Amino acid sequence: MSLFDGHKVLGFDTETTGLNPRKDRIVQYAFIGREVDGSSVCQTELIDPGIRIPEESTRVHGISNEDVIGCGSFGEHAQDIAELIDGAIIIGHNVNGFDWRFIEFEFMRIGESLPTPYVLVDTLELARALKIPGRHTLGHLCKRYGIGLDRAHSADADAAAALVLLWKMVEGNQSILEGGLRGIQELCGRKRRPFAKNKQVKEGVFPGNTDESVIFDDGECVIAFGKYSGKSFSFIDSCDPRYAKWLMSESSPIGKSARDRIAEYRIKQE
Repeated sequence: MSLFDGHKVLGFDTETTGLNPRKDRIVQYAFIGREVDGSSVCQTELIDPGIRIPEESTRVHGISNEDVIGCGSFGEHAQDIAELIDGAIIIGHNVNGFDWRFIEFEFMRIGESLPTPYVLVDTLELARALKIPGRHTLGHLCKRYGIGLDRAHSADADAAAALVLLWKMVEGNQSILEGGLRGIQELCGRKRRPFAKNKQVKEGVFPGNTDESVIFDDGECVIAFGKYSGKSFSFIDSCDPRYAKWLMSESSPIGKSARDRIAEYRIKQE
C-alpha cells in the first residue's frame, strides 16, 4: 500500500484490568508491523499494573495476577512504548475510544510526555464511517473479511488483526485513500475530548486526584503534578520544550481555562 510507504506502520492493542482508564491499568500491550526500513516489529509485553487484576478481566484476556509477578511497571516500559509510537502510523480497533485513553492516563501518572504518533487509525470508526454492514466488533469484521482471529483478546492477536483489517477495508474502498493519511484519520473521527470537558474531571484538576494541577502566582503558572511539580511553566518551557508543548495540549490534565491563562502570560513575556 503505497500510501504507507516510508512510514513506521504498527498494529496496536492493549489488555487492561478493566474498562475505566482513570482507575484501571494496562496489563499487556502489543505492537505488530514494520519499521520505516521494512524490518518487522513484533513486541508483546506483560505489565505489572500495581493493582489487582479482577477475575472478570482475567476471564476475558486470560492474564492473571500470577502472570504479571516480576513484570515491569508501566513506567519501566514507557520509554520502549514511546519510541514505538513516536512518528508511527498506529492502527487499532477502537484505539481512539479505548487503548489511546489508557496510554494518555498511564503517561500522565508517571509525569512523562505523551508520545506523538504520525496518525492514529481506528478501524472501528472507519468501519462505521464506511457503513460496513453488520456488527463492527473486531471478531465480526475479521470474519467478514476472512481474517483469522484464533486468540481474540490477546493483545498481539488483536493488534495483528487490526492491521490486516485496515488493509482489507482499503482494498474494498479505494476512495478512502484520496484524502491521504490525514483524510483517513479524519474519517476515523479522531477528535478526542479533552479531559476538562469530561463531567467526572474538574477544571484544572488531575484525573483521580483532588489536588489542583496548576497554581497561579502573580500571573506565573506553577505545575503541581508530574516530574516538574513545583516548577514554573516558563522554567519547563526553557529546559524541556517538548514537555511544555504536551502541557499545553488537550491531552494534558490542565484544563482549557488554565491553558488559556498560561498562553496569555507567555504572550505578555514576549
